[in-house]
Amino acid sequence: MFSWTEYRPHREGLQTVLSPLESEIMTIMWREKRATARTVHTLIKNRHNVNRSTVNTVMNSLCKRGLLSSSISRGKGGLRYVYKTKLSRGKFEREVVEKVLDSLLSSYPKTAKKMMREKLK
Repeated sequence: MFSWTEYRPHREGLQTVLSPLESEIMTIMWREKRATARTVHTLIKNRHNVNRSTVNTVMNSLCKRGLLSSSISRGKGGLRYVYKTKLSRGKFEREVVEKVLDSLLSSYPKTAKKMMREKLK
């Protein structure tokens, strides 16, 4: 389970619950499975005007929210953090949909059920 605090229905895809930078980082992480902040920064620096420390901060935040995990590894330059995905993109999407549906069914049970039936026809 991961945490998110805001649902933005006017956005699409990952950005309904993640910022644009978080979305980009998670897309890379789901593809790579494991990476350092340096690797992720190298992959996004042409699309986002962002420095490596910002990428590192966002990746640490994604760890705290339960989307990534980190471990310390020894490399050529010394110690470094290696980040890994904690859940698949499919599981992420299922959890978002489940939380949104649960909220709608809890807040507006009759209307939500009626609208779901209509949408599923």
